[in-house]
Amino acid sequence: MLGRRHGPPLPAALGAFGSVIAGALAGCEPSPADAREAQIVAVLAAADEPYIRARPALSAGKYTRMAQGLFDFYRGTVPLFRSDMRTGSTTLAVSRFDLDVPLVPSIGDPHPENFGALRALDGTLAIEPNDFDTADLAPYLWDVRRLAVGLALAALTSNPDDAEARRNVVDARRAIVRSAVVGYRASVEAAARGEAPVRVTESTNPILASVIRRSERDHARRRELTELTVLDGDRRALRRGPIDPEDPQRVYADLPPFALAALPEAIERWRRTLVAPPPPEHVRLLDAARVFGSGVASWPRARVILLVRGPSDDPDDDLLLELKELGDSMIGGLLPPGVHRDNVGERVVRSARLAWARPDAEPFWGWTTWLGLPCQIRLESEGHKGVRAARMEGEEGTADALTKLGVVLGGVVARVHASGPGGAENARAIYARIATDPEGFLDEQADVGVAYAELVVADHARFARALRRPDGLRLGIPFDRNDSARPDVAAVLGVPPAPPPLPSSP
Repeated sequence: MLGRRHGPPLPAALGAFGSVIAGALAGCEPSPADAREAQIVAVLAAADEPYIRARPALSAGKYTRMAQGLFDFYRGTVPLFRSDMRTGSTTLAVSRFDLDVPLVPSIGDPHPENFGALRALDGTLAIEPNDFDTADLAPYLWDVRRLAVGLALAALTSNPDDAEARRNVVDARRAIVRSAVVGYRASVEAAARGEAPVRVTESTNPILASVIRRSERDHARRRELTELTVLDGDRRALRRGPIDPEDPQRVYADLPPFALAALPEAIERWRRTLVAPPPPEHVRLLDAARVFGSGVASWPRARVILLVRGPSDDPDDDLLLELKELGDSMIGGLLPPGVHRDNVGERVVRSARLAWARPDAEPFWGWTTWLGLPCQIRLESEGHKGVRAARMEGEEGTADALTKLGVVLGGVVARVHASGPGGAENARAIYARIATDPEGFLDEQADVGVAYAELVVADHARFARALRRPDGLRLGIPFDRNDSARPDVAAVLGVPPAPPPLPSSP
């Protein structure tokens, strides 16, 4: 018998969107659109059309989150980055160091917030990429430039309450970006020489040292259990309703019975994909809840928190897992053939295991299908802390801290590019291209990173303005009564199901 607690029905869990949307967009009065605004809307509408049509309330939540913060906007605009890289409409598409072949294992979206501490099977922590929704094969400059822009944006948003400290970091943003490219170049050169990849298990950098320290602390405390569950005697269950007072959009809600009943089979499929599968009784399902209001680009997708038994009947051994619906890579097709894996789950999990310094960096990371949806399951733990732009203040918000962070993250990206079969050959090909003008390579990427970050700032304002227009939250895609999700998916997502067909004309 699964533990159940009453909470708001699924549609009610979406009710906070309206007021948050109004607040986020209150200062963004419509004004005449420019060509770039039209391009932003068209590119994102084309990428998100299935969600806008079938899951309009959830796509509206995503766009609201993107409008609220510059970094959230960047995280949600991979399709725009892809368009700019392909069309040549910005400096992003121009380089003296292009290398279309070989394609390399790509993290997909290696901005700073997609790195953090993961705990391997032997209990050791390391700084690793921790989001692979967009991972695929791509030209090496995709990741280099995506990281470069992300670091420039981190500089621009640092020290929100200290104008002088922020000004110092902003003035140093080119050097910060360049440091990531230095780290990348050095790591590629080492891989080209055949040196073993580096696993980052400790750091003197204040940002990464804080991530590791807080990860160790909260792993020991099992904070995810105290914050996300309740204990009634020897029985634990997930909380329901709003989870985080500082984020009212994050809500746990009941699943419909048929969706709950389908989870044990999905968990068993996932278990078989793991590097070291635990016994089935260790992941026996105790409770599950639908999660609303998490992520940015993945906001409209189904997301479920799972409470499972753990290695014993002691409720303090219970584990939390996150099941998340996956979508196609948003960077597929940069170069043919465009599709490199048989299915979405395989693409994400194999990309992760190639990207990590060891394939068991997060031993619970696997894939499954649930209700016909491709899904990823991974450990939900407060012991897995990520780099967060919002924490870049004080000691963690100095130019030196961001510069040292860039060196490490650039090195990790290069390690990923040199991973897997043919990795050494990839590294040699990339380094040979860089070696034609090593300093020019650094300068070009630094200049592009800074320039495109400034465009992102302007684009963020354009996007917020576009949302205030009629049908703005639908990005201009008209409503069609036949667009709704199929009934079972609609019940899980908390959106209206497809209406019955209209009667035939006499």
